[in-house]
Amino acid sequence: MFDIGWTEMLVLGIVTLLVVGPRELPTMLRTLGQYVAKARDIAAEFRGQVSVMSDELEARAEIERLSKHEFVEDVGTPDLFATSKKSSPKKPSSKKAPSKNAGKKKAKKPKGKA
Repeated sequence: MFDIGWTEMLVLGIVTLLVVGPRELPTMLRTLGQYVAKARDIAAEFRGQVSVMSDELEARAEIERLSKHEFVEDVGTPDLFATSKKSSPKKPSSKKAPSKNAGKKKAKKPKGKA
């Protein structure tokens, strides 16, 4: 993030130890840790609120997109009250249903003496 190497970190640690002193260093680091934790909590809350706002905007955009779209009646649904011949129900055909033996060949009887 800050592109700081180990040697720079060591120099910062020594300078901090000399400026603050060994007695106050743990208290300062604890306080610094608490501030960092608060900053992370605030950042997470902000991120969550931005995410909620983004979701709301996407939902509004989707509603707006759908409201502009013209819906056409589905041609696959039958109109039960139509009077035209196309939508009237078909009459049953007069053909007989095929019997069970329709696909089988009949055995021929031999011609001859009976």
